[in-house]
Amino acid sequence: MKLKSKHEFSRVRPVVNIALAGTVSFWVSACLAGNGRDQALDQPPCPITKSSIESLVTKGSGLAFNGESFGSIGTYSYILAEATAKVDTTDKCAYSIVDLKNAANSNGEAVYKFDVIILTPTDPQKADGTLLYEVANRSNNIAFRALSDDKDAGNLFDHVKPNIPAAVSGVVYGEGAGNGFLMERGITYVVSGWQGDRPQTLNIPQAAITSTTKYFMPGITLPVAHDRNNSNSRITGKIQDELIPDTQVVTENNKMGSSYAMAPGTLASASLTIQKTPSSKPIVIAPSLWHYTVGSAKYGVASGQSTSKTGTSGYTSSDTGFGYVTIDRAAIIADAIYSDALDDGSDAGSIYHFNYTAIDPAPFGLGFLGVRDLVSYLRHSDMDHLGNKNPLAGKVNIAIATGISQSGRFLRDFLWQGFNTDANLKPVFDGMFTLVGGSRKTYTNYRWAKPGDFSRQHETHYTPGDQFPFAYATITDPLTGKTDGLLKQCEEWKTCPKIFQYDSPIEFWGARASLTVTDGIGKDIAIPDNVRMFYSPGTVHTPSPLSVAAYNIADYSSPNRTDKQPPMTSAPSAYNASTALYRALLVNLEGWVKENATPFPNSYPKISDGTMAKATASSSSLDMPDLSSIGFSFNGNYNKLSVNDESTIPATPLDKSYAVFLPTTDSQGNEKAGIKMPDGAVPLATFTGYNLRKPGFVAGDQSNLYGSQIPFSLLTASKNAADSRKSIQELYGTKEGYIASVNKAIDTLLEKGYMLPEDAEQYRNRAVMQSLQPYFSALP
Repeated sequence: MKLKSKHEFSRVRPVVNIALAGTVSFWVSACLAGNGRDQALDQPPCPITKSSIESLVTKGSGLAFNGESFGSIGTYSYILAEATAKVDTTDKCAYSIVDLKNAANSNGEAVYKFDVIILTPTDPQKADGTLLYEVANRSNNIAFRALSDDKDAGNLFDHVKPNIPAAVSGVVYGEGAGNGFLMERGITYVVSGWQGDRPQTLNIPQAAITSTTKYFMPGITLPVAHDRNNSNSRITGKIQDELIPDTQVVTENNKMGSSYAMAPGTLASASLTIQKTPSSKPIVIAPSLWHYTVGSAKYGVASGQSTSKTGTSGYTSSDTGFGYVTIDRAAIIADAIYSDALDDGSDAGSIYHFNYTAIDPAPFGLGFLGVRDLVSYLRHSDMDHLGNKNPLAGKVNIAIATGISQSGRFLRDFLWQGFNTDANLKPVFDGMFTLVGGSRKTYTNYRWAKPGDFSRQHETHYTPGDQFPFAYATITDPLTGKTDGLLKQCEEWKTCPKIFQYDSPIEFWGARASLTVTDGIGKDIAIPDNVRMFYSPGTVHTPSPLSVAAYNIADYSSPNRTDKQPPMTSAPSAYNASTALYRALLVNLEGWVKENATPFPNSYPKISDGTMAKATASSSSLDMPDLSSIGFSFNGNYNKLSVNDESTIPATPLDKSYAVFLPTTDSQGNEKAGIKMPDGAVPLATFTGYNLRKPGFVAGDQSNLYGSQIPFSLLTASKNAADSRKSIQELYGTKEGYIASVNKAIDTLLEKGYMLPEDAEQYRNRAVMQSLQPYFSALP
């Protein structure tokens, strides 16, 4: 094999590695192991063909949602199953998955298992032929929650419909099936485990959905990679984990869980550092101020990874995980050596990094292959290799994938890496609906992968998975000279799906969404014919159900918010419900795939029409009013992006940066472009795609994925003279004027198809409910 450049092998993460038997470089073996999508430039797209679902064993089945019936469809049944999958690592395209060959057994096969959950009409004749596959988000089914207007993910037992009566109180959260959106339409729903650091829950003899066990968090068990070119020695490598405490109580959030087990005998070479911002110089912390505890988790074919990875850093900080660091935050704050890493004398927003030698990576890219082969099996096979009948045989005509946030990024990555072409060179998904992924992909098909991490302006900023290409269109990147696009591989095999992408303001400020429709230096690019891009201004990162927003903030006009504002943020969080748009878009996408509906037109910011611009430190750069005099800051700070060298951990920024653009606003501070939901079309506040950290939490940096909601003055007479925005009274006149404006906005959405008729009543009631709130009632 001809060795390629370091860049071409970037997904292997070739850093210094130390085997237990001694110091061993495995640069060559890492190269031979394969490097994900960064294959040799002279090789064509190459789908793995020697892989399959060996078995799909049902662990439990029964009536979902406690036997509730859904209109003409009737009841739904659930199937809880465990899939066993296999791939022959002699496949000529095995290089597509990092460390796949290193994870082979004595037969040259990589075998892995994962959990599968299926919801389908009990009467197969009532199924509409659509399989909707949700990419689980850290094992949660948050897309199902959003589509059902359910307050919580993970409930296949209850059926409480959301309700917003035309009254001051009485909001009812949706639970479980919620509004029954998917079930009323006869859609078959599937979710499965794919994320390599999420353990299986269905690797048990029997399982059932009950009033006490309402969901099983789907996980996956992967084989461990060994250095096959070096006597099957265990693989080690230098990696880094991150913790940002985000609390000024120093005895809280002082433990950082390890994402991998530490190689035995390497603790002395481990280090803990602290820095103020991602670009600040890290300061090494004295070993006396931190302590490492070895965890009990085992990682292998039998047991999977840690049983829990839910700590502040994304990984468990208890002894049931791989291990964790306990940090003496009080001593660090008190020591002047670390003062440059603190803000206002606090480490609450400071960035801690634990650098150590990890052991036993796994081929996390199998998560992509497992999704591919499962959906292909459910679509086209009658039975598995053990003779078990495919539970969906004959029920599936089309398959659509959807996913929110991490899961939307997964789908963009899945497409880019060529996994929408199955082992028989057929399309896997006919439609794909990615939500709030922006321009990012995922940190999955890498050695030492961390699929749960992603780049933000302040948090885990240099996480891999956010480099070119960004757009669906194939273009030549002006900064690197590469020619690529998310559709490049599927276009080669004629397996491209019809695609909807939906983003919120958070994706522009935090996920460089402008790069999905621009060339990286400031010019709009064409959107492919099989792609539609949608933007909803004022909304939040994870689409919020209307009942949740109404319950949390009954009065959008109130200057005294009572919802729980995160401690690090300088402004109240935004609540602008948009799950109704998600449902309407999904119906349109399904119709487009079935060729019985015309797809909606693109509705996304552009540079050419002035709805996107380059931000400076002045709010005027985005046509936004200056609200600093009323306590709301603007500094133009967003998640910038450089060309990075991903062969290091963390990725190393080079001296080239992309031009990132942000949406421009009207005189009220609300963005101009996109599909405006009622709270955005008839606003009572300024909604932004950022929320700055306050003093003591690294002031001025962005805070995670939070937006801001700054209410307008209610009455003109009492308006702050420094506030240039019109009052609610100036905008709508009276309570009745406000209600009429909301109803008009709803009518417009209905006419254009951006809201379904069944959602309209709840939104109309919400306007009446708003008008009856105590503070708002002062309006004439």
